[in-house]
Amino acid sequence: MNPAPGPKPAERAKPQIMPVKFTSLLLLSCACALPASAVNLMLDFGNPATNSVVADPYLTLSPAHSVGAIPGTQTSWNTITTSSDRTDLIYANGNSASTLTLDLGQESTGGNGTIDFGTGIGNLTLAGTGGGASGQQSLLGTGSIYGTNTSSTAATRDGFFGSGAATTTGAAIGMRLDGLAAGDYVAYVMARNTNTSTASYPMNIYSSVAGTSTSFAFSSLAAAVQANPGYTTAAYAGQFTSFVLGDNYQKINFTIAEGQSFFLAVDGGNDAIDRRGFLNMVQVVSVPEPSSLLLGALGLLCLRRRR
Repeated sequence: MNPAPGPKPAERAKPQIMPVKFTSLLLLSCACALPASAVNLMLDFGNPATNSVVADPYLTLSPAHSVGAIPGTQTSWNTITTSSDRTDLIYANGNSASTLTLDLGQESTGGNGTIDFGTGIGNLTLAGTGGGASGQQSLLGTGSIYGTNTSSTAATRDGFFGSGAATTTGAAIGMRLDGLAAGDYVAYVMARNTNTSTASYPMNIYSSVAGTSTSFAFSSLAAAVQANPGYTTAAYAGQFTSFVLGDNYQKINFTIAEGQSFFLAVDGGNDAIDRRGFLNMVQVVSVPEPSSLLLGALGLLCLRRRR
């Protein structure tokens, strides 16, 4: 007699195949959850006498790049060489910034505390010689944030400055940026007379957000001070080789609503030395909303789980 058949061995669970349609939807939803690339703007106030366009190896030599606020892959600078309105700007990623308009101006009378955007900036030819003299330290040199020498195309080297006599009638200068999308931003600003290095030439940087206007009254606002310390050779210990907040650049946080403009003004921080405003470069960096960061994290987790 044949023995009764025993129980069949347990069948191995078959792998569950996710339907193609559902998989596609999942990947699409994950991709949509990833935050879009930040919209960043970089302005180099250049010297039209030399038409210096930022180029290698200085494309990422900037405070925003140094702190990681702008990725090293975003290297498109706008070279500004006149006070005329600019409507042909590009973002740091190379895309058109056709919604933005840049307007520049200065005090119509030095010391009146109001930038007049109908008055062009008086001096567009700050060469950025480094200010070196015999026995003294130059801003320029190996590893310098201003570039290696006077052939440097770094955005940090040259710039614009106000008209008038340095200690008596010197004018502040400023800019107005229209068309930014509503949201949070950080402006990285470098403002220094880069033709001198041994004395400290501080700059007061004022900012505001408001409806567009042909002028910007800044004298009642609190200033962010850029100290711009100078050093003799004996006192120098590499201070010009790294970006230091408050010393050689400033960081300004601002929030803008739809239809508002961003205003910036710079004037000399010590009238006994120089009351004119100097401006080398400005970077405007968009700050992602916290919800976008959370969605991005969820999207990445979703893609990892799928893999």
